[in-house]
Amino acid sequence: MVNIEKMAECAMLMISYAGMAKSCYMEALQLTKQGKFTEADKKIEEGDKNFTEAHNGHHDLLQVEVTTGEPQICLLMTHAEDQLMSTETIKTIILELIEIYKERKVD
Repeated sequence: MVNIEKMAECAMLMISYAGMAKSCYMEALQLTKQGKFTEADKKIEEGDKNFTEAHNGHHDLLQVEVTTGEPQICLLMTHAEDQLMSTETIKTIILELIEIYKERKVD
């Protein structure tokens, strides 16, 4: 039987960690625009740690679904997965933008 409380708790953790990661990535971009490359790199690392936590929560929930054979889905989990995927997309775009800004600063 699906444990709704556990699933909701996992979803909220995923949303929180993904949100913190997204904020770190956005801060890294702003720091890069200011030429603060070392600080930006640290923000990326911090974002990656938060993203890993969000991803681990997702992985744990998937493991429950695989072992029980019961779908672990609800609207809250759908939102959590959306946050996880959008954070990954934003990170990819921001890393590309950071490279562009770094190249401009070097020239």
